[in-house]
Amino acid sequence: MNFARPALAGAAVLFVAIVATGGAVGADPVTLTVSVTDQSGDSVGGVTVEATWETEAGETGAASGTTASNGKVFLDVPEGASVDLDVDDDTYVRNRPLRVADARETEVDLGVSRSGTATVSVVDDQNRPKVDARVTVRRDGRTVDRGETDSDGAYETARLERGTYRVTVVKPGYFESTREVTVSLNTEATVAIERGTVTLDVRTLDDHFEPPEPIETGSVRVTSSVYEGEVTVTEGTASLNVPVNAAYTVEVVNDGYDASPDRLRVRESSVSVNATAQRTPTLSVTPANERVLVGETTRATVRNAYDEPVSGATVEIDGDAVGETDDRGEIDVPISSAGDRTIVARDGSVASDPVTVEGVETADETDPEEDGSDGADDEGDAETTDDGAPGFGVVAAVLALLTAATAAGRRHGR
Repeated sequence: MNFARPALAGAAVLFVAIVATGGAVGADPVTLTVSVTDQSGDSVGGVTVEATWETEAGETGAASGTTASNGKVFLDVPEGASVDLDVDDDTYVRNRPLRVADARETEVDLGVSRSGTATVSVVDDQNRPKVDARVTVRRDGRTVDRGETDSDGAYETARLERGTYRVTVVKPGYFESTREVTVSLNTEATVAIERGTVTLDVRTLDDHFEPPEPIETGSVRVTSSVYEGEVTVTEGTASLNVPVNAAYTVEVVNDGYDASPDRLRVRESSVSVNATAQRTPTLSVTPANERVLVGETTRATVRNAYDEPVSGATVEIDGDAVGETDDRGEIDVPISSAGDRTIVARDGSVASDPVTVEGVETADETDPEEDGSDGADDEGDAETTDDGAPGFGVVAAVLALLTAATAAGRRHGR
């Protein structure tokens, strides 16, 4: 009977492990002999030890047991699994689990410490409590606890191993503050923080270009939970004084530009950043002619907000697509009827303002008989030369020739 009881106890532990994995243990179980000791090296009985694991196959599970008076407990886990060991106790605690990699049949020492807590009160330079300040508790360079102060400006840590910690407090608009705190059963500590600002220089750039080109005008808008301001751009740069330790949204504000907000975090040193924007997408369509004979075409050019030709833009006349622009942003638009014809260009969701081209019918030749004219010039109408001076007409030309001949004869007669 004395030999049977340990066997039954071992079977019970194994059963717990199998149930914890849903009956899907992918490897043979091995037994971890866990010895729990306190900071003085003394064995600790009556402490619940918890094991959680993940196998190479991705299976997870858990098992637990309570230490005997000699501080030992046996836990069955899958062979080769990565196992984390921790304690669940009102008196003893570990700041972080103990990792057992590639579990084998072995003995494991699990150190624990009596637990304590610290209540950290955060105040400003006028001793006023500060809400939502972030409190970080570190030991040996590792973060063991963190949280934010409540409506009374206080944060109570989780149960920690008793000992000395570095407590850091930071809040948007305030410089970071750090002090050492020794955690005992119930410790109270106060940390004071101070307001501060740094310089934020913002360069405004149009990244449509490569490399980006400065945006010389407009302003820069900067916002956060503790600050909101807008500063005019001077020669492509805006400069502001902003609270420290805050996250900001920075955007360019300029007519004709779409804002492209950038996120950045400002610590406790001056910062220089770039803020980019591009012109609001637009299209313009320019026909080569305002009046076009019906049946002919007119060349239309489509350009974007940067006055660059747009290829592949769809061009419509009176709502009907007639084609797409070529690499030069051009297309021949047919004018098929008389009257005002409306041309619009589209590129994705962007459309141009409509422009109008007038279709003109071909002029017919006029029959002289229809208007009562015999085709001759009206009396008094003087012919003109190419240079626009009054012409002589046929009769006047003949008379001029006769006069010249007579004059020449008289000279010879003499």
